[in-house]
Amino acid sequence: MNNTNLKEVFPVTRLQPRGHGPLSEQVLSSTDRKIIAHLQEDGRRPFVAIARELDISERTVRNRVHQLLEQNVIQIVALTDPASLGFNAGALAGIVLDLTRPIAQVCEALIGIADVDYVVTTTGRFSLIVEIICTDMARMQHVLDREIAALPGVKGIEVFPYYSVYYQQAQFFGGAPAAQPSGVLSKEMDEVDRKIVRELSFDGRAPLKNIAVALGISESQVRGRLNTLVETGLLNIMAITSPMNLEDRAIAWVAITVRAGVRVKDVAEQLRSIEKVSYITICAGRFDLFVEVVCASRSNLFDLIDDKLRMVDGIERIESFPYIDLLYKRLGPGRL
Repeated sequence: MNNTNLKEVFPVTRLQPRGHGPLSEQVLSSTDRKIIAHLQEDGRRPFVAIARELDISERTVRNRVHQLLEQNVIQIVALTDPASLGFNAGALAGIVLDLTRPIAQVCEALIGIADVDYVVTTTGRFSLIVEIICTDMARMQHVLDREIAALPGVKGIEVFPYYSVYYQQAQFFGGAPAAQPSGVLSKEMDEVDRKIVRELSFDGRAPLKNIAVALGISESQVRGRLNTLVETGLLNIMAITSPMNLEDRAIAWVAITVRAGVRVKDVAEQLRSIEKVSYITICAGRFDLFVEVVCASRSNLFDLIDDKLRMVDGIERIESFPYIDLLYKRLGPGRL
């Protein structure tokens, strides 16, 4: 196994859906897409406000959201730094298969591992790219050595431990992009804020009164802290869905090597301003950054890489891994 002598990993961020299995993929109606777009802008937006904007009944909105939640097509969650939920180690793992097992069978086995939240089938030097999120480094080593490497069909693993998740933005549905990126950055928060985030990680629309009772503070304190968390970019409450539910999509991990003499964070900051960038990790290993991009088509994906990413100052080399398929599931505080 390559590159599994890991020494240090810092907090990792990822989406925290409420359901327990992989998020479902299905054909969405135009109304569903419009409702999801509203809930991606603000997961706590009142149903009556959405109904007014879409010129449909509040009951229709409520029923459609309930069905989408029940079918695990969406989850309304607190998007934040999982260190606040108790996850302090993360990595991407590029996996090479020996083809003694069907790829789909290996993917199902991987997504069944509690610490794996994201399995992508791709092309190039890796057959699969897997995201692993753990409570600590000892658990990470156990998962790599005892659970992933031991799976039938796995030939080799190259690990890219996270130093940090620099940015995440899961708003796939919606209109024109905002003037400034509205994703979540990884920053410190105090213990009360962490408790609020934990409560919202189970249900992003949970009544603030209930959270106040659970924490033993006033509802106005919860509301004030929640507003501050959102305004300062520490938290976003939104509906998340598998990007594979996009009607037209071309998604890829883009691995980036930064030129000597250039700060990795400076390159990450430039990448954050690019509209189709949904996720940026700073990592160890042969690459300095992994960037997830979500585009409308393969031609758009090529144009993004060729016209935008390759033009970012400080990038020395780019390697792309287009998604063929994706399994994506919850990693929330309930499994700690």
